[in-house]
Amino acid sequence: MTTEPRSLDAPSPEPQDLQLTETLHRLLHEMELDSSGCTEALARLERRYGHAVFSELLFILTHLRFDPEEAGRHWEAVLRHRESMRARLETGVDLRVALVSYFLEINKQLKNPKVIELKLFEQTEASAYRDELTGLCNFRHFRDHLAREIHRSERFGLPLSLIMIDIDDFKHYNDTNGHESGNEALVTLSGILIDSLRRIDIPSRYGGEEFVVILPATSKPSALRIAERTRQRIERHPFRNAVSQPGGRLTVSMGIASFPVDSGDASDLVRHADSALYVAKTLGKNQVHLYSQSRRSFRRVEASVTGSFVGLSSKQFPLQTINLSAAGVLFRASREVAPGAIIEVRLNLPGTPDGVAAMGRVIRSDQRKDRSWEVAMRILNAPPADRYHLSEFLDSLRVESLAPPCEAQNPSI
Repeated sequence: MTTEPRSLDAPSPEPQDLQLTETLHRLLHEMELDSSGCTEALARLERRYGHAVFSELLFILTHLRFDPEEAGRHWEAVLRHRESMRARLETGVDLRVALVSYFLEINKQLKNPKVIELKLFEQTEASAYRDELTGLCNFRHFRDHLAREIHRSERFGLPLSLIMIDIDDFKHYNDTNGHESGNEALVTLSGILIDSLRRIDIPSRYGGEEFVVILPATSKPSALRIAERTRQRIERHPFRNAVSQPGGRLTVSMGIASFPVDSGDASDLVRHADSALYVAKTLGKNQVHLYSQSRRSFRRVEASVTGSFVGLSSKQFPLQTINLSAAGVLFRASREVAPGAIIEVRLNLPGTPDGVAAMGRVIRSDQRKDRSWEVAMRILNAPPADRYHLSEFLDSLRVESLAPPCEAQNPSI
């Protein structure tokens, strides 16, 4: 059996209903809810998404949230209620009227209904959920959306990642250049975020110079790739008067935490991403740090293993390890690797036909007399199976190092 090569950056599948809400909003704008075209469109969506269609539709029209199966039952009941109203009134009944009547009089979920035109309602909602300066989602929208995306992740069994972002030394930038320049920098950075992310990602202004990004259906390694590329784009951007900053550039620090590996609920996920951001700040700023619950110290073992490494350019280079631990790799390479760079290494360990892979950050890169480079990498993430194989390999080396010498090695013979 042929096994496809594994990649730490393989895209995670998207939940099928990520685009459902947007599709329904467009449908309600383009068609009358009572029209045959809208009925046929809803039927097509139901065949694709099931009763999740009615869960989203009822939420848009009434702001009442139901599980998909319950929403399907309510929708059928609304249609029957409309037919009953038509028979009693002997005239046509708008579906929205039947909807309000059902939840007001029959199911009694609506206490104080308000009549408002849908487009005006959406404009009002947009202003309540958008940050006035940057145009990004505000904290309220982030909080609501995170809870919703975690629910989707649980439902589909997919990961979700969160990136907390803070502008480095922003008070210094404001004090030196004025608040107008500071606001301009916030707007520019928001644009870079939008351009750097996927359409399904949700960037928000968390407050002040802090931002947060929800990455649906995204594992921690993939989130690291996205964050690092975004950080580099911000670092390279020629912000006005950035030369006044420490280091002569406007930069950001980022912290990443993922659901469910780092947390089982929204509040802990935010707290852990913020904790990772704090570590990124303390390690020198202008970097991305992954949240980790591990606080162990790992013993290094001398080991000569061949392998390869790949940077953001996706070009592969050979390596030879000098020593290994569960937390890092020291290897020799024929080319320089910049400190701070995110790379993926693949080590050809015995008993692993495809090798083991790990993603990490370069913490040191020194040139040797023979013009090769000695590179130290801290492991940030690795697939569980690969961590297991690496641990088994390290344990076997430690056992060998503790074994007594055999007779052939006895210098007295």
